[in-house]
Amino acid sequence: MSFAAKIYQAFKDEPQKAEALVEFVEFVEKFHEKLSHVSTKDDVELAKKQIELQIKQLESNTNIKLKEIEGKIEITKKELDAKIIELQAKIDHNRKELDAKIDFTRKELDAKIENSKKELEAKIDFTRKELDNKIDFTRKELETKIENSKIELDNKIDFTRKELETKIENFKKELETKIENSKKELEAKIDYTRKELDSKIEITKKELELKIEKTRVSLFRWSFLFWITQMATLIGILYKLLSH
Repeated sequence: MSFAAKIYQAFKDEPQKAEALVEFVEFVEKFHEKLSHVSTKDDVELAKKQIELQIKQLESNTNIKLKEIEGKIEITKKELDAKIIELQAKIDHNRKELDAKIDFTRKELDAKIENSKKELEAKIDFTRKELDNKIDFTRKELETKIENSKIELDNKIDFTRKELETKIENFKKELETKIENSKKELEAKIDYTRKELDSKIEITKKELELKIEKTRVSLFRWSFLFWITQMATLIGILYKLLSH
């Protein structure tokens, strides 16, 4: 890659500067080639003057082009500022128009909402009254049915109560009869059991009396033997005492 191409690549974001520098570098490269073939001092001096002249010319052209670019940039900036101001004015105008439309739409919607609210309230009141009437009618109808059902149930309850009282009375009499019969049977069984127990008690009493009599005779015998033994012991003791 040549030096001119490198410079153009380095200043490609600013094309006018890049072109001016490329022209200058190409000019220098051409004169450098010429100088490589010149051998006289006059040629070198001439070439040097030509190069200096060319450099001054390029600097002048570059300055002119830079001033032109700066002028164009300033003009473009002013134009952009004017357009920005114009756009800002349009935006402000549009914002005001939109605010006005929004206010108008809000008021219009508020009015519609208020009208809808009133219509709905009227419908609700009408529906409430209609429902109240239906509820009253239904309440009266149900109260009538409840009263009729109550009378009917009271009659059924009275009939059922009387029927149950009759059944209870019959059952009571039947139970009293059964209880009386059971009582008589139990009294007969108790009398028989009492007599049987009295007989057994009498037999047991006689047996116990006989045993007690036998025990008393036996105790008397043993007491007599115990007394004789005690007397014999005392006589023996007295005999021994007297013999000494």
